Amino acid sequence: MATDVRLRRITPPIAPRLPAAPVDYDRTIQEQYSGFLRLYFNQLDSTFSSVLGSPKTVSGASVGHPGGAYLNFPYAAVQRTTDKTFAANTATLITFDETDYINDCRNDTSNGLYVNNAGIYNYQYSVQWRNTDSQIHDAWIWLRKNGIDVDGTGSQFSVISRHGSVDGHIIAAANFYVDLDANDYVEMWAAVSNVAVAMEQYPAQTTPFIMPAIPSCVATLSFVSSLPA
Repeated sequence: MATDVRLRRITPPIAPRLPAAPVDYDRTIQEQYSGFLRLYFNQLDSTFSSVLGSPKTVSGASVGHPGGAYLNFPYAAVQRTTDKTFAANTATLITFDETDYINDCRNDTSNGLYVNNAGIYNYQYSVQWRNTDSQIHDAWIWLRKNGIDVDGTGSQFSVISRHGSVDGHIIAAANFYVDLDANDYVEMWAAVSNVAVAMEQYPAQTTPFIMPAIPSCVATLSFVSSLPA
């Protein structure tokens, strides 16, 4: 059985302050000088091993961690735990009331997701659409950056009709790369062709089987790369 290990973050090595060389040779000073350099090079070796290393199999057990396991990147994972209804053919901002995970970003529950560091980010979403009507209706989702629509991020979904006594449901999901500067924010916007279509949440259930709650909408924002020069 694999051992559950909490990975530590890499401690950046700091260049030592080397002592000034004496006029005459001094073995003690020379050994002290070498000791400072040895410690610094050991720190560099440890750092590069953590980033570039790969796990090895020893006696059938995995030893070590893959390169990058200790790296720390900005990210956010949020969800909406309430329904979201719409007026027909009206662009509407989608907000998120619960933050699951976040690092060096900010969830403005009345707006979008803010970043502290510039970079290319991957924005992903998953929406639980519900249709209470007996006809299929359409829904749209797109992204805005700092209040301006982001070209090429629109998606159209046809939400199936109600069948018998059961509302129609679909999961709408997509992901897009977005370039953001420090303090920029990205929002999700949506619209529907008929008021019968809404984003629907469902509480946890115990029968006929146990299942966790279904959020009406979830979104994640993950740092991919620094901005191109």
